[in-house]
Amino acid sequence: MRRKLFTVTASVSLCLTATLALSGCVILRPGVSANEQGAVQGEAHTRIVELPASVKDKGVMVIGSQLASPPLIFQQDGGKQIEGINKDIADEVGKRLGVKVEWKQFPFAGLIPAVQSGQMDGGMDLIGDTEQRRAAVDFANYMNQATSPLVRRGNPHHIESAADLCGLPVAIVRGGVQLELAEQTSKDCVEQGKKPVEINQYGAPGDARLSVQAGREAAFLGNTPVMRYISEQKATSSIFEMGGEATYQLQPIGIITAKGNREVHESIQSALDLMQADGTIAGILKEWNTEDLALDTESKEAK
Repeated sequence: MRRKLFTVTASVSLCLTATLALSGCVILRPGVSANEQGAVQGEAHTRIVELPASVKDKGVMVIGSQLASPPLIFQQDGGKQIEGINKDIADEVGKRLGVKVEWKQFPFAGLIPAVQSGQMDGGMDLIGDTEQRRAAVDFANYMNQATSPLVRRGNPHHIESAADLCGLPVAIVRGGVQLELAEQTSKDCVEQGKKPVEINQYGAPGDARLSVQAGREAAFLGNTPVMRYISEQKATSSIFEMGGEATYQLQPIGIITAKGNREVHESIQSALDLMQADGTIAGILKEWNTEDLALDTESKEAK
């Protein structure tokens, strides 16, 4: 079944790209998010931009991540092995730029400060491209994130979309973008003469999931790729399932680099542009069952 994508805010604008074989086209970079002033769509690179010597000569590009967001990025075998969408994409970026990728673990809140201070060349996690973050770091986007409900197996409250959450207790992670969705849904419920959503915030995703498992919450509103992964894994599929196919709050995510490290940003962006154009990123997303979260691609005729 093809999953449907819905947005509940007007804060996201998906930019466009084309295959390199097309002639007479302006090739536009995908995934530049809009802000109140409007997004600028840059032309995509058609060839690799070499890394600066400071990185290339080391032969290693250091990427920071919390390494705990499956299927985006996570550790296996007691931390000896790293897997996920981000790992596959970063490895291919490194290959095209002629360097190996070395991962450095940081808490999520520490990623931007660590990139800004030069402790690593870039950061890669579930880092949504927002206007506030874009003011602090540069983004090279490669896919979208979204929000979906996770419910107990059997879906006892018959939740198929956010509209079914009226009058129910719902878990979210404190500080997450899901609060906006929960509050807007609750407002819509009241306007329709229904009971508001009971919004309960948790400090960690694991606590929110346990609350659903224990039946204290009807659903956990979390990041779509992570919720889907939990619902499909052997260890957790008997406990959880998705609350319908709808996804919300579509937003590009990317590799972040320091504002003062523009050369590294352009090199990473060039690799991602070529990977978008030749289908490499699409193939990685399909392998991880997240192809519906690909950045939109399209071509525009040159004027």
